[in-house]
Amino acid sequence: MAQLIIWILFLLGFPFLLMRSEKRVRVVRWISPIVICYLLGILIGNIPGLILNREVQETTSMISVVLAIPLLLFSANLPVLLKQVRPALFSFFLGVVGVLLVASLAFLLFRDRFSDAHAASGMMVGCYTGGTQNMSAIGMGLGVEEEVFVLLNGADIIFSGIYFIFLLTAAHKFLGVILPSYRQKLKVKELPNEDQPGPQPGNAGHVMAGLALALGVVGISLGTSLLVFGKLSEPVVILLLTTLGIGASFFRKVRKLPSTFSTANYMLLVFALAMGSMANFRELLEASSALFWFCGFVVFGSILVHYLLAIIFRVDRDTLIISSTAAIFGPAFIGPVANAIANKDIITIGIALGLIGYAIGNYLGLGLAYVLN
Repeated sequence: MAQLIIWILFLLGFPFLLMRSEKRVRVVRWISPIVICYLLGILIGNIPGLILNREVQETTSMISVVLAIPLLLFSANLPVLLKQVRPALFSFFLGVVGVLLVASLAFLLFRDRFSDAHAASGMMVGCYTGGTQNMSAIGMGLGVEEEVFVLLNGADIIFSGIYFIFLLTAAHKFLGVILPSYRQKLKVKELPNEDQPGPQPGNAGHVMAGLALALGVVGISLGTSLLVFGKLSEPVVILLLTTLGIGASFFRKVRKLPSTFSTANYMLLVFALAMGSMANFRELLEASSALFWFCGFVVFGSILVHYLLAIIFRVDRDTLIISSTAAIFGPAFIGPVANAIANKDIITIGIALGLIGYAIGNYLGLGLAYVLN
């Protein structure tokens, strides 16, 4: 019992301490809190002989992602963001096209090698247009076994981790050979404070208000599913969470409520720590090599198609890098990549694209899964 309590306190407390230290500790800013949580989770999950409580990990990840979806969307003024990032949005769209094509092809190639291949394709689309929380939400919506999500998440950590290292090191020079340099006309003007897609100052009262609003959205989503269908329909709940979160963002008081984005970031850190701890690489390779290579095919195939389309349409290298980061990883990874390519002008663009990805990822992933099925 004591070990269980310590594990729960660590899952909830370490992300909080990490967020508090980000501004004061340079190495935390440089690596990024979400990267640290994933890496630490993976390290803990792969310690020989250490037995963790899987039920706690699954429950923590489920609750954190359900709350993170509306909290992330509350602060997003989508009409303004779409207008501000229109040039970069085209590159993001090319990435979406790439992952839809490659995930569909992966379904055709792997559908006889494991069950629920249509669901896995939908989860990959959600993951690589929005983020891991979208993959989790789509998996819950489609009723996929937890083992499938854990295996896909573990494979994603390996393959996307390789790509993240490439983005931080060689991507800028490599793409500079085949793509034009960053065009300053793509720089967006500073968004008004109320529309800024990032942390806003707040206090404990603001945090509680944001959580209460998010819980209200969750309650309405669950209640609507029960009222209309007589049961908890996971796809309906996930789509309602997304739709209500977007709808709430159109109200100025909700959009201006401080700390919603920061609270969502905390939820994502908890999610990353819990998910990372479930990625046991030995079990991953032993359980389903087909799922492992399926994920690798989608990751690198969609990146390759995105790059080829960018070459055809002459997207500049910085915009390609930041739009690819937003699609594959989400807003939390924008800062480290922008620092690596020495272009802080595109941080706001990347965060805005990531928020748009959060908003559309569940729709695209669930939609493709149903089409393929």
